[in-house]
Amino acid sequence: MNILVTNDDGIESPGIWALAEALTRVGSVLVVAPDKQQSGVGTSVSFTRDSVSITEVPSKVPGVQAYAIGGTPSDCVILGLKRLTKVHIDLIVSGINLGPNVGNDIPYSGTVMATLAGYFRRIPSVAISLAFKDRNEEMRFDGAACVVESLARCIEKGAMLTEAILNVNAPNIAPEMIKGILVTRAAGFGYVRLGDSSGSSVISYETKIGKPDRATLEEGTDIWAVNQGYISITPLRFDVTHHDLLPAISRCVESMDCGFLGK
Repeated sequence: MNILVTNDDGIESPGIWALAEALTRVGSVLVVAPDKQQSGVGTSVSFTRDSVSITEVPSKVPGVQAYAIGGTPSDCVILGLKRLTKVHIDLIVSGINLGPNVGNDIPYSGTVMATLAGYFRRIPSVAISLAFKDRNEEMRFDGAACVVESLARCIEKGAMLTEAILNVNAPNIAPEMIKGILVTRAAGFGYVRLGDSSGSSVISYETKIGKPDRATLEEGTDIWAVNQGYISITPLRFDVTHHDLLPAISRCVESMDCGFLGK
């Protein structure tokens, strides 16, 4: 199994190397990650730049080839698939992100959106994030890495349906404290919100890890699961058409009177 590993925290993030090490037990791993922090870039790709730098870097995991890219997570996946390997990639995994990617925050996530390039090519894709409450606490990557390793084995055996991005969020606690793994839906709200820029022309954002912006969490959602001590797996699809509205909008269009349209 050939596995492409990326992230949005950058090539030096400890999360990507914990992930790469775990996945070497499943297959051959190639790491292609941004050369610096790229959190929050979503689906951004470098359309307007003349070039994107590619630098091979020393790997922190034996047997793993690694590249730092002067671009976005999506750039990394595209280059990883098209330029940096001659083998077919069987699985794309993005992470382990430092912080959750849940609810309404998902579309902003460079971690999750990096997997779109694989999803659109029908390559099984997984995003994995670690939900911590305080940036000063010890990062426990072992539980998150273990669940992704297990998912990769399921995918390799054909036991896991992969017509979706699997968005995984793990609480930052010792593996023996994790209550279990739940398949969830994305919550209708998130952690990231507009900060107070107080007259500044710069838009600032703040992330309240562990403090959702609703007092009551709906059971069965990704945010609820992580806050309860479970690992959350949410299957994501990206059909942007609102199919239920097609008939109503069609009726409206039929009644429109635009002078330039022939009768």
